[in-house]
Amino acid sequence: MGGKNDRIAGGILVAASLASVLMMTHHPSDAHDYAMGQFVHGAMITIVGAMTLGLIQFARVLGLDRLTVLAGLIAYGIALFGDVGAAVIDGFVVTNLVARGVEDRDVFALAWEANQALARLGVVATGVAFMLWSIRPVTRGGWAGKAIGALGIVAGLAPMVLLGTGLMNMHLHGAILIYGGQAAWMALAGLYLWSGRMRAEVSV
Repeated sequence: MGGKNDRIAGGILVAASLASVLMMTHHPSDAHDYAMGQFVHGAMITIVGAMTLGLIQFARVLGLDRLTVLAGLIAYGIALFGDVGAAVIDGFVVTNLVARGVEDRDVFALAWEANQALARLGVVATGVAFMLWSIRPVTRGGWAGKAIGALGIVAGLAPMVLLGTGLMNMHLHGAILIYGGQAAWMALAGLYLWSGRMRAEVSV
């Protein structure tokens, strides 16, 4: 049963990761594009839910009795709060305000800052989860597991460094690059789960 669930969850994680990149490339740059903005952000929330399913199975195979794995799940739960919150503000709150003809700059400034704060929270918390989940593959995996683990540490740490140093921000183009990098690692993690190598190498 575990093998079947691994294949299903791994496939979902790969598909959701690719779909997230596709949606981000269609992210509208104008808040007046109400329909597209709401479609893209609604789709992204759905995709994040699918990613979560795959990542929970990934964590289960790593072993939920390990504190590092549980801590990774908690970190990703915080990331979900940030990612979904940012999507709701940008995709629904702002578009609805624009549709109603609201022109108060202070209102939009508040919405923008809330969106950016939640987006950064999501990136940082996701990075922490990736790094925590990469410990066991690095220490117990074969060549594939060690590669996945090493890339997970890079995919988790690099965005935090880029954001922290101001070399990148969470505006549209920066967000596409950061989310794209995270999606690439999740797709690789999904393939590792799907292949059965992960359960054979690192399962408790």
